[in-house]
Amino acid sequence: MSPRWESRKLKVAAAIVFLMGPAMGFASGQTQAADEDAWIKKYLDENGGYKTSDGGYYNPKAGTYTDKEGLVADNWSGVTYKDGSYKTKFGDYYDAPTKTYKLADGRVAKVETLTAKQAIQALRENVEANGGYDKELTLKSMIARIKLDHPPKPPAKPKRP
Repeated sequence: MSPRWESRKLKVAAAIVFLMGPAMGFASGQTQAADEDAWIKKYLDENGGYKTSDGGYYNPKAGTYTDKEGLVADNWSGVTYKDGSYKTKFGDYYDAPTKTYKLADGRVAKVETLTAKQAIQALRENVEANGGYDKELTLKSMIARIKLDHPPKPPAKPKRP
């Protein structure tokens, strides 16, 4: 074989290794993700939620986390208080007992005609319109919390003969 042919074969082999490298890593990543999913699932309840070691509860189906005092965080990074009031990640606030919006820019508006649910929905729509909604925020937070409450054990090292 000519040296030119050998050089071409090496280039082809290098290209194949280069192209296969990410695919092999992806397959390995898929296996790792599947193992992690199986590990996490053993801590979930029948509804797919998770009760934390300090008494909170993640409900990824509803997109909420409720702490032991009754505060409810959601996928809009907002918090609903026990009295029905709501605060967004941008600092806008709906005071449910007085039916008043207190916005981050200093404006205040009484909204007698809206229910608390409607007022909160309007705040959430504003957060979403400004890029503040993450439909998987609660799920990602729950997984991180499971890892804190139940640190995964490192894989066992194979024994050498």
